[in-house]
Amino acid sequence: MAVQLHFSFVSLTALFILSLSSINSLTSAQDSGTATYYTPPYTPSACYGFEDDGVMIAAASDTFWNDGGACGQMYQVTCLSGTNEGTPEPCLGSGSVVVKIVDHCPPGSCRGTIDLSQEAFESIADTDAGVINISYQQCDLKELGKREDNK
Repeated sequence: MAVQLHFSFVSLTALFILSLSSINSLTSAQDSGTATYYTPPYTPSACYGFEDDGVMIAAASDTFWNDGGACGQMYQVTCLSGTNEGTPEPCLGSGSVVVKIVDHCPPGSCRGTIDLSQEAFESIADTDAGVINISYQQCDLKELGKREDNK
């Protein structure tokens, strides 16, 4: 009986440690910033010209634009809170969306870290907020597929 309890305790401890390392690997690459949104038409874009990439898209600020290196990268964006008193609790539903970077949000006109399409923004927050506080992280497409399969 004591051996069984010891084995169970060791197994549970190992499982707990593995769970923590999995959580850490998903969240350690997260950054924080702000998100705004832009409205159609979404073409032409800095990355793909007149190619239609759907509506779950975004423009990267100079924070991670990397001279166009961000083109095609996928980012998970999560609404954390509002930035003004007008819409104190703008986040909706799960508050997360995955978007593809298709454009550049140039300095001077860019008001956030990432400029989401209107459709992407309204899937995570009330558009009346205009600007929201977010966390964001680049997604590995293979890992993203695995997460979707496990839902």
